Order: sequence, then structure tokens, then C-alpha cells
Amino acid sequence: MPIAAGFLVLVSACSRQESVREVDWAKAALARNPDYEIIATDEATGVFTVRSTVTGRYEKLNLHDLVASPLPPKTAAQPAPPPAPPAEPVEAPDVVDEPATVASDQTTAQMEGANGAALAQGPGYSIQRADAAAEPAASLEGPGYSITRQEPMKRRETEAVSNNIEKRTDPIVCQGDRLMRIDGETIEFTGDAVIAEKGCDLYISNARIRAGGVGIIARQARVHIVNSTIGGTRGAYEASEGAEIYVARSTFEGIGRRFDSATMNDLGGNAYETP
Repeated sequence: MPIAAGFLVLVSACSRQESVREVDWAKAALARNPDYEIIATDEATGVFTVRSTVTGRYEKLNLHDLVASPLPPKTAAQPAPPPAPPAEPVEAPDVVDEPATVASDQTTAQMEGANGAALAQGPGYSIQRADAAAEPAASLEGPGYSITRQEPMKRRETEAVSNNIEKRTDPIVCQGDRLMRIDGETIEFTGDAVIAEKGCDLYISNARIRAGGVGIIARQARVHIVNSTIGGTRGAYEASEGAEIYVARSTFEGIGRRFDSATMNDLGGNAYETP
């Protein structure tokens, strides 16, 4: 019995000595680890209270975990990368204005032509050399050239008028005690053009009337014609039954006929053209 008791005491002492060595080894290992700071040590339970120098957090580490395997390396907090340096401004290439002499040379090269002849022309304008431009005030001038505006041709005016011609088959009839006005119209009729009768007052001004029959037929009516052209294949006008026609600054194309008591009053500036 004394021998057995002594053996148990020896084993217990060896176990305590081995346990102390493990605690000391673990404590020394933690002390060498820069990532941890030992705050407290419980040698009876083998638990260490440490503070992480990286995160500042407090942790408890078990002795058996430290002896079984080394602690995993702590990932140190990486400092934030420094901000990228601002990009150096890229200088824009200087825009070099083209010398005025280049445009002048190009203009001169395009304007070579005979003296007095138009170098370029189009609808409503012409380009001539400055020494040859005999027309009045140039609207644009430059070295060795001028641009003048031309008046539209008479032929174009005639075409514009002809494009606005109204064509009719039936005549315009004015009857009874009423007033009718025809102003600024250009009309072509296949037969007789205008008939005024039975007390009608008809005023024609700035008009162009052309008839396949008679231009103006007046019966018991008053007709005033100013600054107009009246024409007809069978006659420019016919006046009868006391009709009164007053004419000023107008042109009649065709034969004019006046019967019984009708009157034709020429107020001046008129032209009578017969085939």
C-alpha cells in the first residue's frame, strides 16, 4: 500500500509538471506573437485572455487548441490605398487659323475669266470682277471681285402671272340692282366672259380677262373698267339697251360694238387693238 500510494503521488506530480510546462510554453508563444497581448492567464483551466493588437478585440484562447496546432496567422488590416494622383491635363493642340492669304488665293484661282464676263451666276445673282462690274451697288465685295443682285427678268414675271390664270367655262353674270367687283383677277373663258344686265353696277380693276367669245357684254347696266385688259375672239365688248361703259387706262383686244342708246365713255389712257 505505501508503494502504491507513492506511485500515484509521483504520477500526479509528473502530470502537474507537464501541465505547467504546457502552460508556460503556450504563454511564452503568445508573448512572442506580436498580434496578441496577454491580459490574464488561468493556469488551472488553461485559458488565456488576450487582446488582438490588430482589431483591438478581446478573445479567450484554450491551451489545448494552442498545443494541438499553432494559431492561424492574423490578417493585418491593409491600409487604404493612397488616392491615385490626378491625371495631368492634356494640352489641347493649338488651333492655328489659316492665313487669309490661302482663302484669297483660292478665290483668285476660282475667278479667272475673261474681262467683263460673269465668273459665276445663278438665280438672282452674278459674280463679276470688280473692274468689270458696271451695275450699281454691290451687295458683297472682296479682293478682285464683287457680287451684285440682278433684277428678275420680265419673262419670269409673265410666267408667274400665267401660272395663276383661272380658267372658266361659264361666264360671270351680274343681274339686277346689285354691285359686283372684279379686282386683280386673271381669267380665261371658253365662251363669253362677263355679262352685266338689268341694272347691275360692275367694277373691273387690275384684271386680265380673255374670252373665247365676247369679253364684256353690257345691257341696261353700268360697267367701270380701270387698269385692265379685256379681250375676246368675237369681240372685246358689246354695249346695248342703254348700257354705260366707263374706261380708263385699259386695253381692249378685239372689236368693240356699241348699239342704240348705249354709251362708251373714254376717260383717257386706253388702247384699242383689233385683229
